[in-house]
Amino acid sequence: MSKKNRRAAALIRQLAAAAVIPLTVLTMALAVRPAERNAAALYISSGEAEETELEVFLIDSEDQLIARKDGAAYLLPAGQRITVRYQGEEFVQVSKRESVAEFLSRLDLQLSPLEMVAVYSPQKAPEIVIGSELVFYEEDSSTAEYETVYQYNDKKPEGYEQVVQEGRDGVRREVYEIIYQDGVEIARQLVEQVESETVDEIIEKGTGVFAAPNESAASIASNGDGTGTITLENGSTVTYSSVRTMRGTAYTKNESGVGSRTASGTAVRRGVVAVDRKVLPLGTKVYVVSNDGYCDYGMAVAEDTGVRGNTIDLYMDSYNECIQFGVRECTVYILD
Repeated sequence: MSKKNRRAAALIRQLAAAAVIPLTVLTMALAVRPAERNAAALYISSGEAEETELEVFLIDSEDQLIARKDGAAYLLPAGQRITVRYQGEEFVQVSKRESVAEFLSRLDLQLSPLEMVAVYSPQKAPEIVIGSELVFYEEDSSTAEYETVYQYNDKKPEGYEQVVQEGRDGVRREVYEIIYQDGVEIARQLVEQVESETVDEIIEKGTGVFAAPNESAASIASNGDGTGTITLENGSTVTYSSVRTMRGTAYTKNESGVGSRTASGTAVRRGVVAVDRKVLPLGTKVYVVSNDGYCDYGMAVAEDTGVRGNTIDLYMDSYNECIQFGVRECTVYILD
């Protein structure tokens, strides 16, 4: 049932119930406006307000019951034009800083013990509806927490961790129509039910173990077509699919705003290089050698960003190493 239909049903019940109970009222006819409102229901036993017997039903803007409270101290804002609806009639009265009971008593409305008073939107445009039956709504929600699922990728290095899908809790929402007579709940019916499923959080974790960073090459053999094989000093071999000449620079953490994590989410460490992802995609494995023979940086993985164009930024363990390396032309072998 839609919000609009629920409110219409509630108002019909209130006015229909009020029409069968005789009561002296002030009659000033006004147009009925929709109940876009909060509400409180109170009980008045006579024209003399007995505030110790008042009970307030707090209702939110969806006409849903929030809480029942003692209405003795429930005050209307001063200087508000309050529309009163009763037995199909409406009239407007300006409130003082007074309780609802005092307000009704000042209007000389003699209410029976079976009648209830609903006060809507007390903070904005207060509206009072009187009837022997009132209809409110109550929402019951429960949450199912999402789970975290790990996807392991041996093409990413150990320590790599990236959220590839955000998790979302599932929600079950039920709305009940509640009917009150003489302050007592007499009926409760489920009128709306909505469910949303949980969405797992998916995290990709690297499990790949590559050759030790900075391990020097014993030999580099070219096939003559831009591809070749690198034999490391430990005897292991890796193949490369292409070769690039790049501008080499160096960086380290805690300098120039560098933190402890790369753009890929991994920890900064020797063997990590920063690249322009338009030139080399993140995750690319490389072997780097300075062309002047100063540094055989060795095996590395493109996990960081922060440079542009044909530049490769090599992570060093110290600031002094970065200064010593400076800017050098490097040969970069793109590994398979």
